[in-house]
Amino acid sequence: MPIVFAAPLTGPAGGLGANPRFMSWTGFDGTVWPLSDPMGRPAMQRGVKGLHMPRFNVYESSTPLVPGVELTGYDLPARTVYWPLMFQANSITQWEALHAGFFNSIHPIDPGVWTVGEGTAQRTLPLTGVFDGSYSFDTDPFIRGHALIGVELLAPRPLWRGRPITKTFRAQEGVPFIPVDLAPSFNISPAASFTTANISNPGDEPSYLVWTINGPMPEVELGVSGAIIEVPFALDEGDTLVIDTDPAGQYATLNGVDCTRELGFQAFAPVPPRGTSPLAIAATGDGSVSVSLTPLYWRAY
Repeated sequence: MPIVFAAPLTGPAGGLGANPRFMSWTGFDGTVWPLSDPMGRPAMQRGVKGLHMPRFNVYESSTPLVPGVELTGYDLPARTVYWPLMFQANSITQWEALHAGFFNSIHPIDPGVWTVGEGTAQRTLPLTGVFDGSYSFDTDPFIRGHALIGVELLAPRPLWRGRPITKTFRAQEGVPFIPVDLAPSFNISPAASFTTANISNPGDEPSYLVWTINGPMPEVELGVSGAIIEVPFALDEGDTLVIDTDPAGQYATLNGVDCTRELGFQAFAPVPPRGTSPLAIAATGDGSVSVSLTPLYWRAY
């Protein structure tokens, strides 16, 4: 049996970038804490957990007639996050204020937001604190002026959220079925067709849409993936109807007032991931229809 000796793989001598990936924490109290500066206060150290793949609960079934198992689906439980943070300061007063201010920004129920990346590459993950009361200081930070503290957090919704994608569509003029000089009375009605409406979902998981319909629109039907929403009332000039189809917070408002009950039972479907899906929009009137989608990712990048 041949034996091959090889040197271990190493990264580029100077690294790939001059700066670390941007990272920040926005606490539930609204305070903002940059974390990616190696000299920051606090500063993220080695051993961060939560940036990569989440945990999958994979479901399977088996039968004695077929060897092995059949994979039937999966779900995503809450994600655990770990930050090794260095708290350092130039004075006792400064260290105490830094430590108190940061931990005051973390709540066990109300989430803050972890942000990684900038611009179009920015992704966010809402987090709450996990505290079991067992943390202990090895040395007195008021003497040394610094302390490396491991912070445990939880993402109840484990998927990283990308920047929302929003598109607006307007009605188009009707087009004759056949030439007017042959049958001038047979024309498509002035209803909007929205024939080119579509939305892209670059995420790893299906995403639900938020629809915004601006009147006037006497009749509106819209949907995706075969699930059509029929609005049971007319929208006048100046009216705005918002429909959030996400099961995590499904609601509808008309001019800012809840109208979920008036909308009635509707079928909602998500936009499949990693592709572009056509939207079904049919409406009468001169208003517009906007749609917003937040991509959901397995990783921070």
